[in-house]
Amino acid sequence: MAPPPRRRLPPAQREKQVLDAAVRVFSRDGFHDASMDTVADEAGLSKPMVYTHGGGSKEELLRRCIRRESDRLLESVSGAAAGAPADAEVRLHRGLRAFFASVTTHRDGWSVLYRQARTGALADEVHAARTRIVDRVAQLLAAELVVPEGVDPATVTTPIAAALAGAAEGLADWAGDGGDPDDLASTLMALVWPGLALLRS
Repeated sequence: MAPPPRRRLPPAQREKQVLDAAVRVFSRDGFHDASMDTVADEAGLSKPMVYTHGGGSKEELLRRCIRRESDRLLESVSGAAAGAPADAEVRLHRGLRAFFASVTTHRDGWSVLYRQARTGALADEVHAARTRIVDRVAQLLAAELVVPEGVDPATVTTPIAAALAGAAEGLADWAGDGGDPDDLASTLMALVWPGLALLRS
């Protein structure tokens, strides 16, 4: 008996299937050792399908993976912080918890962002993704920090946001797969909140 015909999926779902597989492969094998054949096997698709829905090259496929994972992280943090109560400490804690929860849940995606793609041809893509996250954190901080009159708020909030993002990245990498988002968020809050509280006064 012939196997049943493969079900046609909408392009967006097929692209998700390819990106999900690619993230796993890039996380496991690294960009240089990964192959489109391996991605095709991981996705259960033909190699031409991977090229069609992955951008036409391995480099573009990784670029799309980076963008998706950074978008996921940014949306998670922004949504948690925006939906929190007015209290700044609670908002920051929820934003950090969302960051660690996203990193823990999508560990392969974090590996692609934090380890596999920080050097090489696509380092600029990772830098751009990180800049977007830092800029968003800086925007959230701008509503809380006291900025002297006549001073561009970005000159105050951006370095603090970069330091906060760097600390969160380092803690997430240290924790690995076993990190608890609540514990990690509380640890970082204990480290940074006293200083931020002073800057708010």
